[in-house]
Amino acid sequence: MKIIKNAILIPLEGTMDSFTGGVFTFDGQFIEDSLLCRGRPAELQKPVEHLSGTYIYGGCLFGHFGHFIWESLSRLYTIRQCKNYPILFISPNDRIFNVQKMLFKSIGVNNEILLVKASTSVESLIYSSPGSTLNPVFISDKQIDSLKYFDFAENTSKEKIWLSRSKLEYGKVTNEPAIEKELIKAGYDIIHPQTLPLREQVRLVGTSDIIAGFDGSQFFSLLFSKEVYGKFFVFNRRRGIPSTIPYAFQKRNVTFEQHIFDLESVNSEWPITTYHLPEPTKIIEILNGL
Repeated sequence: MKIIKNAILIPLEGTMDSFTGGVFTFDGQFIEDSLLCRGRPAELQKPVEHLSGTYIYGGCLFGHFGHFIWESLSRLYTIRQCKNYPILFISPNDRIFNVQKMLFKSIGVNNEILLVKASTSVESLIYSSPGSTLNPVFISDKQIDSLKYFDFAENTSKEKIWLSRSKLEYGKVTNEPAIEKELIKAGYDIIHPQTLPLREQVRLVGTSDIIAGFDGSQFFSLLFSKEVYGKFFVFNRRRGIPSTIPYAFQKRNVTFEQHIFDLESVNSEWPITTYHLPEPTKIIEILNGL
C-alpha cells in the first residue's frame, strides 16, 4: 500500500470483457496493475475534475457476483485498514447498482463509494495491488482474511443443500429441475442463492453438511464465512469446471469433490450458454445417501 500524490484516474471505457482506463502518476506513468489483464491502458488525458483529500483506489466495479468478489473486492484487504476514506472505482456502468451497495454494506464496508466518470486528478490516492485476480487465479492470504466476515456456529441440523441455477437466465442445464425433484426425495433443500440476502447465502454454504450444485459463482460465498464446516460437490454445467472454484476450496481448506460429465450443448452463444446432461441419474447416485 502506498500514497500516490496527484494521481490521475481515467474512467473505464468498454465492456467488462474488454476495456481501457486506469491510473497514472502525476508525471504520466501508467500503473500496470490498476487494470485487469483484459484491460488496456487508456491514453492519458488532462484532468477535467479534481478531488481534494484522500481516497482509496478500488479498481474495476462489476455487477456479476463472481467478478464482484474476485475483482471489485480485490483491494478489500486495504479498504479494511482505511475505513474512513471514500473509495474510487472505474466501471463499465454509469452508476452504482443497489445490489452492489447492499453487498458492500453486508460485509461491513460503509465507506462512501464513487465512480470516476471523467479524467480526474486526486490529491492523495491510497493505492495497493489487487489481492485477488482471475488471470492468473490468485488470492493472497491477506485478502482471504479480509473476506472472512460472517461468524456462525456449526450447524447441528446437518442440512444438505443443492445450489440451484434453474431460475437464472443464463448458464443453465436444461434438465436441472428434474434433478432437483429427485434430490428433494433424497432429503436435499433446493436453494436459489440469488433470492437470499448475502448473510443467509453465506450461512447455508458455510454451515451445511453437504453443499452441491453445478459450477458457478454461488460457491464463492464460502469466502465470506469465518469457518466452513461441510463437504462440497461440484458438477460441471459446461465443458469443464473453472479453476477458480477448486482454488477457492483449497484456499479455505475445505473438503470437496469435482465431477465432470459429458454434456450436450443446447445453446453455446455467450452469454446464453445452455447445456443438457444426458445421464442426470449420475448426480443422484453420487449424492443419494450422503
